[in-house]
Amino acid sequence: MAKQEIRRKANIGSSSLILIFIVLCLVTFSVLSLGNAKREDALSVRSADSVQEYYRADAQGEAFLQMADQALLKGDKDSLAPYLQSDTGTYCTDVSMDAGQALRVELNLDWEKKTYKILSWKVYHQEDYEIDQSIPVWSGAGAS
Repeated sequence: MAKQEIRRKANIGSSSLILIFIVLCLVTFSVLSLGNAKREDALSVRSADSVQEYYRADAQGEAFLQMADQALLKGDKDSLAPYLQSDTGTYCTDVSMDAGQALRVELNLDWEKKTYKILSWKVYHQEDYEIDQSIPVWSGAGAS
């Protein structure tokens, strides 16, 4: 009878180890999933902010287009004088956005026919940026 008790104890121990291993695996996977969910949430918030910023700038670009259309109908060149590009003869505005970007709206106006042509409606980087490619390597200076 003593041998049966020893076998039972051995069986209970091995099943407990398997259960502990399974619980540790589940906890590990749940922590990894939680971290991934937080990163995905942060990415979706940044993406939503970026899209919202683009549509805000797009609405201002549409307002510029409407202003140009009204000036064409009235024949009022003076109202668009600040937007005139003297070198190209086009009318242009830049709407600032986040992260150093801007929406450029460039129009070619035909005052005789009272029509316009959109030459450019694009997002570009206003600020030049440089990628830091330096690698900080410890030279051993200051070591005893």
